[in-house]
Amino acid sequence: MMRVQWALPWRCLLVAVLAVGCAPTVEYQYIGTEFLRNSQGHVVGHKETLLDSSTGEEIEVETLYRPVRDATTGEIIAYEEPVHGGTQIRSVDGRKRGLRYSDLRSRGSNAGNEGVTVIVNPK
Repeated sequence: MMRVQWALPWRCLLVAVLAVGCAPTVEYQYIGTEFLRNSQGHVVGHKETLLDSSTGEEIEVETLYRPVRDATTGEIIAYEEPVHGGTQIRSVDGRKRGLRYSDLRSRGSNAGNEGVTVIVNPK
């Protein structure tokens, strides 16, 4: 009797897993990127436009940057864009200036650590 009670839920679970596994994947085509600016003219994010190739629907994905302030004056000197593995540091006009890597190994000894920062100053 116990065996019959468990057979139905396992069959339903198997059917659900197969249905999800066989679902069609959505493929997006990249169309373009547009910078988002605030009232001061600072680039505070970007908007990517993607196209669903099967339906023709356009999708906009917005990414906002986090401001980086000067420790003494409190003035915004740069912005951080979240990327895989850390953040991309951008100047107020949107140009790439450096990277901050999130190294999880140092979090055990220093929980407030933001990671290793690499700044590139062009000549």
